[in-house]
Amino acid sequence: MTGELLLELNCRTGRAEDFARSAGAWLTEARAEFFPEYEAGLAAEPAARGPDEENPDAPWGPSHGVCAQLLLQRSAHGPSMRQSRYSRRTWRRLLSALGSSPPYACVLLMHRLDARGHPEDHEHAVSVEFERLPDHPEWTRFAASAPPALVPWRESEEVQQRWLDLLATWAVRLDAAYGHLTDDADPAFGTALERMLNLFPEDTVPDSDRTLRGYAWGTVCSPDVAARVGGPQVLRSSGAFHEVAELPGRRLLLRATPRLEQYAGDAPARVLRALAPALPPGRTCLEYLQPWMRLAPDGDAADYP
Repeated sequence: MTGELLLELNCRTGRAEDFARSAGAWLTEARAEFFPEYEAGLAAEPAARGPDEENPDAPWGPSHGVCAQLLLQRSAHGPSMRQSRYSRRTWRRLLSALGSSPPYACVLLMHRLDARGHPEDHEHAVSVEFERLPDHPEWTRFAASAPPALVPWRESEEVQQRWLDLLATWAVRLDAAYGHLTDDADPAFGTALERMLNLFPEDTVPDSDRTLRGYAWGTVCSPDVAARVGGPQVLRSSGAFHEVAELPGRRLLLRATPRLEQYAGDAPARVLRALAPALPPGRTCLEYLQPWMRLAPDGDAADYP
């Protein structure tokens, strides 16, 4: 089960300078826009030291500060990600190396600290990250996630609207082929539809400018996908969407319902039908459908040729 608000954008960043520019902007500017309340704490020196393995009751950092960990994977098929304590020095070193020796994956985990210098929530952290596909390094997945315990997005139209606006802004800035905003996807395991159909992001992301990876509450479509599903006017007349926004570069941003938690009942089936020409075939079998998945029960894009 996921339950975290997850925004992801898939981008072709083949040239080293394109990747460095996009990744640097995502790790700095996007981080500040998604989580502005963490910025002052990250700028503090010395950096919060994090958990003490010998003394679990020791504070992680200053009262009401921010503690962050940095996870990096340096090689395409190497060992698991290496974790280190965030500091301004290590952060500057990472940013300066994005054009010459970038990691394949980078995750920045951030915890807000309480008056005692302990995490407000030990189990959860907000994050910004990127992953270059090991077998297709010209493709990068950019993501940001927020658990409801730390960012009160559930039933908050204001927070959800802000993240939807950021999805649109960064889809244009990063020249994204595809994007989604939902609470039933996972950066590692993919969209709910991919998990249901046994598809894997390393295979679907390089095709995301032609085939949608799912039909999330908020979905960014490439120009090719937009044409395959009939264009903005056809999608608006379908009645499946609360909003169909036209973005620069002939992309579309589709919003299924006013709020994410309303994307349930018959709503996913209506979106599936509208987007079927650009979705992978495969049935969401009822016996495997989990309550947290925002999918059409017994739905299959192949039912709508």
